[in-house]
Amino acid sequence: MGKQVKESLTVSPYLLWTLIHGTQMGSTLLIFQSRIINGAEMDSLFSFAAVGLSLHLIIAMMFYLLSHSTEGDIISLHNQLFGKWVGSLMTFVFYGYILLFIVNELRPYIEVIHVWVFPYTPLWSLSILFLLVASYIVSGGLRVITGICFFCVIIPSLLIPSLYFPLKQAHWTNFLPLFNHNAHQFAESAYHSLTTMLGVEFLLLLYPFIKNQEKSKKWAHIAVAHSTLIPLIIAFVSFSYFNIQELQHTIWPTLILSKIIRFPFLERFDYIYIFIWFFVIISACCVGLWGAIRILKKTIGIKSRPSLWITGGLVFVIMLPMKNPMMIEKLDSVLTLSGWILLYGYIPLLCAWMSLRRWFANKKSMHNEN
Repeated sequence: MGKQVKESLTVSPYLLWTLIHGTQMGSTLLIFQSRIINGAEMDSLFSFAAVGLSLHLIIAMMFYLLSHSTEGDIISLHNQLFGKWVGSLMTFVFYGYILLFIVNELRPYIEVIHVWVFPYTPLWSLSILFLLVASYIVSGGLRVITGICFFCVIIPSLLIPSLYFPLKQAHWTNFLPLFNHNAHQFAESAYHSLTTMLGVEFLLLLYPFIKNQEKSKKWAHIAVAHSTLIPLIIAFVSFSYFNIQELQHTIWPTLILSKIIRFPFLERFDYIYIFIWFFVIISACCVGLWGAIRILKKTIGIKSRPSLWITGGLVFVIMLPMKNPMMIEKLDSVLTLSGWILLYGYIPLLCAWMSLRRWFANKKSMHNEN
């Protein structure tokens, strides 16, 4: 079993659902439809569902690794498998990945705010504002972050009923013909689907902070299922409303769907949608910042507050040159590739290595007994 930290710092097993789901839901949920159609087009729903199902296997691998780690996280796991120096280097690579993850959550949302609401506000000032809010929340510790992530579970689910309005104008022929794409096209859509569900990898840092770690497994799987179901519903409604040509030229399909909602007392529902989504974005950023702080604290020994400002400063520096949508697209491409390498390459390799080490250790112990 992986080691658990002091009980006063831990959270209940069911709250792992909110932490993982809160990290998976983010800015990509506003734009993912126009990306996953690259390849299988309207059939990309099946590719997306396949990626969601495969993440359950990745979750099982993570639990296997963490249960045999000396301190129950990827930091100690790296030191255990690679030694102190190489292990620390691998951990810092993961730290760099977390920085990209945070930037990929903040920068696209800041672009939405800048284009839709405050077009004359400098991007750097919005970046500082969001980073300060996230830093303030993170300074309260993991339990405060967990409370914020709870909003991320509630808010996207409450917005699902608003999809009834575009569904009234659905064109069901958009889905026809079904299954008219080859395996390569389905694989291409699956590749672009992963960005929407990134966030499960933070289990590698959260595990020691969960009470009754064995009982937390089902909640991690529930989180992944929840994070798969909500985008599938949104994508289904989007595909029924937009045809393939419209989706290819729509930057924020989810926001466009919110624009058609009209009430006698409310004209711009999309503004409410945008500002409510702030809670969703900030949840993922807070978990990312917390994970980065944890790495600096355990690897270098820097205290939490300086680690927070160092990480926040690095995120701000990375965002500064991203002044156009093309840079945001490149960032998303880099993170997508990194996510595939981490989840479907690195994690299985670590599992294989851990299994071999345990097999040789058991064989050696049996030989010594004889």
